[in-house]
Parts: sequence; C-alpha cells; structure tokens
Amino acid sequence: MPLIDKTVSSLTVANLAESALKLAEAAATRAAGAATTAAISMGLRTLQEASGMRFDPAPAYLFFVELSGVFVALFTECSGLEVTRDVESIKEGGVNNYVHKLPGRLEFKNITLKRGLSLSRGLWDWMMQGRYDSRVRRINFSIIQGAPSHNIATLAASAAGYEDSSFLTVMGQGFGKVKHWDIENAYPVKWEMSSLDASSKKTAIETLEIAHHGMTLSYEVLTPMSLTGGAGDLM
Repeated sequence: MPLIDKTVSSLTVANLAESALKLAEAAATRAAGAATTAAISMGLRTLQEASGMRFDPAPAYLFFVELSGVFVALFTECSGLEVTRDVESIKEGGVNNYVHKLPGRLEFKNITLKRGLSLSRGLWDWMMQGRYDSRVRRINFSIIQGAPSHNIATLAASAAGYEDSSFLTVMGQGFGKVKHWDIENAYPVKWEMSSLDASSKKTAIETLEIAHHGMTLSYEVLTPMSLTGGAGDLM
C-alpha cells in the first residue's frame, strides 16, 4: 500500500476513535445528569410528602437586596443576573466533521437596580465617590430570591403547634430563601433618573447600574427571609 494511503487510513482510524470516545463521554455525562436530576426530584418529592410543604417555582416579585448586612426591600426591580462563557473556535486541518470549541473566561453582566425616588441620597453619593480621584467604593452585597412556604423554621413551628405572631414575624411569615447570590467587589458605573413629566402619574424611578467581579450562589436555602433590621448606610 502506498505511504499516502497508509497515512490517510491512520488518520481516519484516529478520527473515528476520537469521535467514538467523545460520543461515549457525552452519553456518560447525560446519564449522570439524568441520575442526579432524578435523585433531586425524588428527594424533593419525599420532603414534600413528609412535611406537607410545596416547592412551587419562586415568584419574580419576591426578592431582597442585602447591602451592609441589612435586608432592604426598597428596590422594585433587579436585572442583570447573567453569566456567559467565552468560546474560542479552532479549525483543525484534516478534521472536517466539527470545529473545536475551547472554553474561555467567564463574563458577568452588570447588575441594574431600580427603586422609587425618595429623600435618600445614598445611591447618588455612592456613585459620586471617586469623582475626582477614581477611588470608587467597592462593596460585597447579596441578592436573595424567596418564595412562600419555603421556610423550614415556620414549618417546624406550625408542626409543633407554635403559632406566636411575633415569632412568625421575625421568621419571615413563612417566606424562605430559594436562591442567595453573593456579588463581589461591586461599584456603580451608571446612575439614571427617569424622565420628569408634569402630565404623568407614574412614580419617579432611580436606577443604578453596578459592575462587579463575579457572583457566587450560596448553598443556603429554606432559611427565613426576615424583614427585621434597620436601614443600611447606602440607603
């Protein structure tokens, strides 16, 4: 057999072997993912049946922003909880059935917070810090998503027949944490005021856009969403 034919045959066998290996890895990943999802679903169903608690999807309106260690229910909208991964495409000579997709760095989108305009100048002052020397104030803060009937403390109290109203208030009235994101090294990059219109009946809205180094998702769930606490220093 000519040398070129042997080379082509070797390349073909290598490509087929690589493709078979990738297919096997993909099948194993899908199987593991399916098993994990099934286990989680079974665990939730078991807990629901044993406790009577329902784990319905979390409503979009029930969220809090925690600044300076204090729950703040003043923001009416929060957007930008998004992360994407850069992908580099590599075209390898002789490999015509796919293009290599190499994973790159993660990129976190800026977070935007909105609230009705009030007497507070905290967000404005935070934006103005570093105006003359670029020494912005960086903070870590949290965004908590909650849902009704996701509170282990009030569920346990109800099961024990303990229904003291002050206790339920401190424990969040049955509202519990579904997701808790921690935002790292955040600082404001844009402050905006909604248009002022004498003919409008809408509330004036203050908007703050925040850049950050990343966010992590806490493992803390089903704990109370307590609304007790004073005002934070950014409010």
